Amino acid sequence: MKTVVFIETNFSGLDAIQYCKHQGYRAVLVTDNFERFKKWFPASAMHKLDLADQVITVADSNDFDQVLAALRAQLSRIDALLTFAEIRTLVAARLCRALGLRGSNPEAIAIAQDKARFRQVLMTRGADDVRCRRIEHIDELPALAGALDFPCFLKPVQGHSSIGAVACPEAAAIPGIVESLRGISEDWISPAFVVEDCLRGELVSVEMLTTGPGRHQVVGVSDRDVVKDSIEIGASFPLQGAQREAIERKAMAALDAIGYDFGASHVEVMLTDSGPHLVEVNTRVGGSGHSVMLDLATARSIVGDWVELCLGQLELPRRLYQHHRGAAWKCFVTADQGVIRRLPSAQDIQRLHGVQHVWLHREQGDTVGGLDSNYSWIVQVMCTGNDQPDAKRNAARAIEFVAGHTVIG
Repeated sequence: MKTVVFIETNFSGLDAIQYCKHQGYRAVLVTDNFERFKKWFPASAMHKLDLADQVITVADSNDFDQVLAALRAQLSRIDALLTFAEIRTLVAARLCRALGLRGSNPEAIAIAQDKARFRQVLMTRGADDVRCRRIEHIDELPALAGALDFPCFLKPVQGHSSIGAVACPEAAAIPGIVESLRGISEDWISPAFVVEDCLRGELVSVEMLTTGPGRHQVVGVSDRDVVKDSIEIGASFPLQGAQREAIERKAMAALDAIGYDFGASHVEVMLTDSGPHLVEVNTRVGGSGHSVMLDLATARSIVGDWVELCLGQLELPRRLYQHHRGAAWKCFVTADQGVIRRLPSAQDIQRLHGVQHVWLHREQGDTVGGLDSNYSWIVQVMCTGNDQPDAKRNAARAIEFVAGHTVIG
């Protein structure tokens, strides 16, 4: 029996664990905080964690030496090792190198995770021309006010889930922004920030599976629904149109520029008046149900393909992914604060046209504190349709139903 090790996981990674179970592989999950998953995943999805054949608990799953020692002590065989969690992609790549397993280039991941270095590499290698500067702490921002072009955009040099990502429209907004960002204490969010050109336009993402240097299997392009400049609340797939090929080329150029040569990626691109510009590269499958959307539209599993790629078993025709229908996910969020007094049931939402999955991120009786990150989601739906616009309409109608039957006070 083949053994597949996961270093932590995201929402999409739960389906990878389930995939291993169906294929007869032994799934091993390494984590330093099982309670973290209760914050990350809706309760209805938590049962998939129980499908792991073994859980290895360590004090710090980002500590290379510690995890390597635990794996060698507790496992006699490892056939593949990967992660779906952005916060552990680098250590996973380093572990693959140490264990002689197929894996990503650690240096490429290090570049992608350092937002300032990422911009510099893209500029140097001609892949993009977005300007940026790095500050070591948000308190340094006021001193730069006279040298900045407004609007500008701030985000942690290392971060995730849109935490700490905010647009600064003018110098007068700096004191309030500094105050709001000073108190961030979330895991894996750096105190250093990058201040960069503010890209205005439509946010899209390119989903890919890279099988070797310069060899990228494009799953497709999805649009993104964003509020408050950076908080993602929805997506639909596959996006068509005149710019699709240019978007895909831009994303592939970014992967080649940083040297990413193996594994899944979720590359975010902004479509501006001056053309597509790169936002960031995530060296893993898109999370938050994104992989489910791709699976519904292409009739194959990208998480399964990544597992098989790591095992060396993935058959590689000229093009892996074909589009058969549209799919979309969308979340109900609110800026209101208070207790959820009423919420429609998952069963009632599931009866709506096109709805395939419903995930309740909050429950009746929970307290919600407004809208400040991707952790602010309350209800999420996954829908299908004849094509991307049809699926997106179905998701929007489902969220309208949720909004009309929810009371917060």
